[in-house]
Amino acid sequence: MSSENRVLSIEKSPLEGSAEAKHRRGVFVRTHPLIPSLSHQNQRDMDGELENHLLPVPSNSGRGDRLRIIQLSDQECVNGFSNHDDFRSKLSVRSEHTPKSPLKRGLLITIAVLIVIFTGAFTNTLHAQGFESSPNQENTPLSLPLLGETSQYPQLEEYLQIAIEQNPELQSLQFLFEAERERANEFGVMPDPELNINYDFNPMMSESRLGRFSVSAMQMFPWFGTLGSKKEAQQFSAEAQRSMIDSRQLEILRDIQITWFDIAEVEEQIRIADETFKLVGDLEQLVEIRYETASTGQADILRIQMEKQRIQNRIENLEDKLWPLRAKFNELLNRETGEEVISAEPQQQAELPYSAEEIAQLAKNQNPVFETLSLQESALQQQERTAELSGRPSFGIGLEVMGRDFGPMSMFPDSKESFIGMATIRLPIYRSRTKSQKQQISSRLQAVEMERVQAENRISSDLESTQETLRSSNRSIELLDNELIPRARQVLDILSEEYTSGNARFDELLQIQRELLDLEFERVEAVVNQNKAMARIERLVGGLRNEFRD
Repeated sequence: MSSENRVLSIEKSPLEGSAEAKHRRGVFVRTHPLIPSLSHQNQRDMDGELENHLLPVPSNSGRGDRLRIIQLSDQECVNGFSNHDDFRSKLSVRSEHTPKSPLKRGLLITIAVLIVIFTGAFTNTLHAQGFESSPNQENTPLSLPLLGETSQYPQLEEYLQIAIEQNPELQSLQFLFEAERERANEFGVMPDPELNINYDFNPMMSESRLGRFSVSAMQMFPWFGTLGSKKEAQQFSAEAQRSMIDSRQLEILRDIQITWFDIAEVEEQIRIADETFKLVGDLEQLVEIRYETASTGQADILRIQMEKQRIQNRIENLEDKLWPLRAKFNELLNRETGEEVISAEPQQQAELPYSAEEIAQLAKNQNPVFETLSLQESALQQQERTAELSGRPSFGIGLEVMGRDFGPMSMFPDSKESFIGMATIRLPIYRSRTKSQKQQISSRLQAVEMERVQAENRISSDLESTQETLRSSNRSIELLDNELIPRARQVLDILSEEYTSGNARFDELLQIQRELLDLEFERVEAVVNQNKAMARIERLVGGLRNEFRD
């Protein structure tokens, strides 16, 4: 129906200016096919607009006036229809919401992933900066004590190398050190970021449905320097563990050397006893010849046989003594207990080129025990600094993204996701824990200092005892080599000639033979004690055997 027809129909109606006509015009607008889906609020708004467009008709107006007023009102109504038609067209165009592209549908997830990636990258950057290896943290391989390039005992050096590679205790300590060093990776790392995902399944108000899905990420940061201090403290602890390994390695190598020298001593004594047994066998033939010629009695034959049995028993005892020594030695090398051990004749060592005071100073400067205590002290100092920094505030920053609900929000295409920045601060207002940690560390530092004093006293005492053994061994070797053994051999030769000529008793000959055997055993023991003392001093000063042998 055209606008002119609508005007004529209203003009001809007796109720053209009445409330009924106005009502009909309102029904016409609400039932117009161009705006079938207007909401009640829009309809109410349009009703109000129509009322405004319909001009009031004065009661004293004539028919011509009323006709002009109706025409003007109808024209404004038609214009209003056109305006609402345009508004509805816009709504219709916008309400035809095309499906979201995959990029737009995954926008919220992409933003959340970017937040996580950014936080993780920042954490990894701090992790990489905090764990660059320092020179002190390098895993230096365990090395042999400085035995010198031209050692007197090459076989012993090979055994020491085997022990370093195969000793189970050293391997266990090495694994503990690696674990302690790896434990430093736990420190200096940023706390794990927090990711929260919220969705309101049952909103109290319909308006809240527009943004009831949100994602937030939060990263906490300790006070500046806290992570680095923790890392350094653990690094010092790991280095202290490595120094303890070095100290224990020196002890094990010392035990290996001492056991090897014990084996060498027993084998050398067996060799000397075998030679003496052969000499006694030659002497037995001489006694039998003299007995056949009636130059001696049967008692001499019995004495020489008894002496042979005594020497044979001594050899067997020495051989039995080898078994536990070999078992102990092979245990230190992580080998079968019955495996053969190659030894060598113990060699006399030169005197130390240092005075007692110089050796004590070397021990204080190079003994791993003092290095361990120094590293423990450094670790405690870093822990004290960490406790101080832990008592300061920590803070965090984050980002929250409030997503779109694409159903209701399709009516508002210009609306976007909401980004909210977040920040938090933790205030350590309870100071008792920090004070307690500082007091504990202070007590431990004092304990380390007392351990250092005790270590100095113990090492000084051990050095004095070891050097006394070394000096005593040197005197014994000098006495045996220069006086006792040469004279005993001279006496044995004289008595052998006199016994052959019948001018000496046989018991005197046997007595000097026994004394010579004991003196040779004593010399072997003195040389071995000298080498053992050198090994102990080497342990106390941290492995300077090559300097002692220069």
